[in-house]
Amino acid sequence: MIGIVAALAVGVLGLAGCSKEPAAEEETMGVWGYVASGDDALIEVAESQPGVDVLVVDRVLAPEDSWLVVHLEVDGMPGERVGLIAVPKGESTSVEIPLEGVTTPNVIVALHADRGVAGEFDFDMDAKETTPDRPFFVDSKELAKVIAVRDFGVKADAGTAAIEVSNQPGATTTLKIDRAIAPTGAWIVVHLDDDGMPGKRVGTLQIPAGESLSVEVELDPSIPLTEKLFVAVHADRGIAGEFEFDMEDKVGSPDQPFFVDGAEVATAVVVK
Repeated sequence: MIGIVAALAVGVLGLAGCSKEPAAEEETMGVWGYVASGDDALIEVAESQPGVDVLVVDRVLAPEDSWLVVHLEVDGMPGERVGLIAVPKGESTSVEIPLEGVTTPNVIVALHADRGVAGEFDFDMDAKETTPDRPFFVDSKELAKVIAVRDFGVKADAGTAAIEVSNQPGATTTLKIDRAIAPTGAWIVVHLDDDGMPGKRVGTLQIPAGESLSVEVELDPSIPLTEKLFVAVHADRGIAGEFEFDMEDKVGSPDQPFFVDGAEVATAVVVK
């Protein structure tokens, strides 16, 4: 069960003129939502529901009329909203939340207050500290759970998929790959570093099944490189010879990366 830690301290969170009397106490100690007790705010949900189009929350306790909100999980944080349902004050069981537009392996479900216009979800991700229907926090953590809903990646046996790349300070136009192994036809993919995560793609190279030694990936000269690059090995499962992987729809893309023992076949390399 994973909570999402509040990162921003804000001023007084009280809302004048709300349509309901709040049932949860509000504080200012680094919490931008509504403070609640674990005795009256709770989400119980299976952490793996692969392939579902309707997410089932086994049990929810809401300190007041509330919303169960489902977001895509993007780099460990809530992204686009893909599901929403109202829940009344008190206990609800076997709550079904229809999902639409799931493009990531995991989603995040959270419990938000319904403190604006009753029955209308009033929450803006770009102004989350000031909109009325903010989430509840228990023990200084947002009441939220991460659920795996889509399979992602191509499983490979140990020794059948690997990538080895040495640091290459000064590299600008090409990146040398010392060794790559793939169980099928595949792609070597190079990304910029975006705060420790793969960012914009700057190079690809198609490789055959088996071992490839001392191959070079041409890098896009129009894109300034970051100090570190990420290199991964993706399966070529769509149209042969055409790299089909969309960072905005990872689970819907055919050319997903290989995984060995639950870890992506990828590495980081320093170029500056």
